[in-house]
Amino acid sequence: MYQLTNKEKFEAIRIVLQSSNIITSKIKSPEDKNIVKQKGFADYVTKIDYDVQKYIENQVLNLFPDHQFLGEENEQHEFDQSIPCWILDPVDGTKNLILNAQHSSISLAFWNGEELAFALIYNPFLDELYEASKNEGSYLIRHAKQQIIGAKEFQALEKMKLIINDLSDLRNAIVAFGSSPYDRGTEIDHKVIFQVLYDIFDNTEDIRRYGSAALDLAYLAANRHHIFFESKLRPWDFAAGILIVQESGGVVTDFYNKPIDIFKVSSVLSANPILHKLVLPFIEKLLN
Repeated sequence: MYQLTNKEKFEAIRIVLQSSNIITSKIKSPEDKNIVKQKGFADYVTKIDYDVQKYIENQVLNLFPDHQFLGEENEQHEFDQSIPCWILDPVDGTKNLILNAQHSSISLAFWNGEELAFALIYNPFLDELYEASKNEGSYLIRHAKQQIIGAKEFQALEKMKLIINDLSDLRNAIVAFGSSPYDRGTEIDHKVIFQVLYDIFDNTEDIRRYGSAALDLAYLAANRHHIFFESKLRPWDFAAGILIVQESGGVVTDFYNKPIDIFKVSSVLSANPILHKLVLPFIEKLLN
């Protein structure tokens, strides 16, 4: 197990914020937002995705040459779970980026060889950084770039501690969901998903569809909505978000109400402990 120091965490934050310059400087350039390739239905990658990942991977492995690196745009997605590993989604919400919707994020998580220990989710368009360390809580850092440039140490940052809501009435809940568009026509029955979504909508206040699972989880911890679910996500989609939600006091499971194996594709259901129990019967209709 590798224990990150506060100085190392601070350097990881710097790397993520510096990498975001690739997004903000190139977002107005049509050629950089152009689709490099289509990996599958509704699943795109742009030059920005590749450039952000290359920058973060090089910088992180320069600091931690003995660690592993799992990035969405890598061809190799297997690694030894007993060795520390950094898990990256360079642009979560690539379609939003292509459409200039300004709702995308960089998601970086650290597996210390035994468990998730550190997580960052950064929205460069709002300059909001979500950060969590195991057993140390989750925090929202606003005006992140401005703060990091002027700060000399990790503790000097102005951070807002995230504590998940205690909402207990499903009727007052705002629900965010993901439609798993990449997996249309596979083992996922989208007709059933949307039938369940209607049932959930009929028993809650409203629903949302944002297009970035990482931000969906971060926003849950920040109480910008109250429930999140999606039928099929990949490790880089949820690794950082899981720790951020858990450290805020929330629950994250798969649809079977089991802990998520962050090294495998999984369904995701997240909320405060009370709402999680209340919405689970609706979600169970999605089980095979």
